Amino acid sequence: MPDIFHRKRPLVFAVPGGKIYIGDYHSNTSDSFLNISITGGDCSLQCRHCRGELLKKMIAAGDSKKLVSVTEKYMKSGKLKGMLISGGFDRDGKLGFTPLLESIGTIKARYPHLTIYIHTGFLNEEEAGALKQSGVDAVLVNLIKSKKAIEEVYNLKYKTYSDYIDTIRILKQFDLNVSPHIIVGLENGHISDEFSMVEDAIRLGVDSIVFAVLKKASRNAGFPASGIPDDEIVRLVRHARSLSGKTLLSFGCARPPGKNRHLLEIELIKAGIDSIAFPSEGAVEYAVENKIAHTFIEKCCANL
Repeated sequence: MPDIFHRKRPLVFAVPGGKIYIGDYHSNTSDSFLNISITGGDCSLQCRHCRGELLKKMIAAGDSKKLVSVTEKYMKSGKLKGMLISGGFDRDGKLGFTPLLESIGTIKARYPHLTIYIHTGFLNEEEAGALKQSGVDAVLVNLIKSKKAIEEVYNLKYKTYSDYIDTIRILKQFDLNVSPHIIVGLENGHISDEFSMVEDAIRLGVDSIVFAVLKKASRNAGFPASGIPDDEIVRLVRHARSLSGKTLLSFGCARPPGKNRHLLEIELIKAGIDSIAFPSEGAVEYAVENKIAHTFIEKCCANL
């Protein structure tokens, strides 16, 4: 187990301002981080655990003019630190971001301090090269190995694990910061291929890994609740930490609620997690009481 008192970097508590966070040690600033959908509420995939519900909570900006105007609007407050550009995917698992790349480049040139993440889905070399030119700070992608999950949860009948791996390889080929999201429990709510996915991600040289835990975003999901014991999640993170001290490991905001979630977060801190999104007060108190160097950031937990 990593020694929690000899961390190479401070523990990060990520509290992006797209969601209210009020605690004894930090309260975030509203609208300091934007979640933007370039497809509005539209998504062709209609994945079983979401059905497009997550898009309804995002700011719609479907063209370059709108994206720039939204950015300018929030920049006027002086509070904006960054944004995640995402949206609904097409039937091939791709986000149609190409028409907005020029405006992303304009925003980065005008506000170089502004952190811009983009969640792309699958892409090719031409698209990766264009992303690099736009100046985005990091690319977020899913990493899914289970054929059952790919076909039955994400409705991608003609995609395989190799397609996810190829996307990461292409992004790293263009020297982009890459943060794959591993959703723990996609295989019927239980651990399956998560350990080998971690190994592959680290072998590919990803910059961070975000661990999410299966949850329903839609009441009509028809999807099993996560039955993953906390110690399995801790074991997965500890395995990742044992493979690399360099790769940033994050516990993401997508996870089921629970009154004792601080117990899991504390064990993850002991296991060597680098970042926790919207931490429980108990986890923060643990860091304070044990004199673990830590900081709050109002950005996405990918932490790049």
